[in-house]
Amino acid sequence: MPADLSMERTVHTWDLTMDPSQCQDEEWPDGWCARAGAVGLSAFTNLADQELGIHPVTFPDEQSAAQAFETRDKSDDMGHYPGPAGEPVYTLDLVAPSDNLLWTGGGTTFRQGTVVGRIEYSWKPGTHVPPDRLLAVTRMVIQRIDEKEKGLNPTASAR
Repeated sequence: MPADLSMERTVHTWDLTMDPSQCQDEEWPDGWCARAGAVGLSAFTNLADQELGIHPVTFPDEQSAAQAFETRDKSDDMGHYPGPAGEPVYTLDLVAPSDNLLWTGGGTTFRQGTVVGRIEYSWKPGTHVPPDRLLAVTRMVIQRIDEKEKGLNPTASAR
């Protein structure tokens, strides 16, 4: 993670064969949860003015993941750019939750192999956020998934 987001807030993975309701708790569509194998959450913060959440969901095969990605909710898509593996990565316009109107943010959705994910990055207004930060973190996550799916140790970094 970038140095200014190095405080780990939470890291969890849930095997959906043990607890399928966790998929819905992570706010993935019911149709996805019926096919998904696992969901996760990794959140990082600097405890002052920035937070980052990485939300992956895995599928049994690439075809299922591709189908889920194509049927995702596109209502907050702002555009797309190519990911490191050539797959499109879509940017999101994040809406501040009603209990925290003082923060703003952006996000991405992506698919890499058998994984579909959402990355949400939020910050307080006036915070210096490097313009390529969200893209750098998205590339790191996609590269780590690719490394793992190839049987390698995930080592990609966004530092």
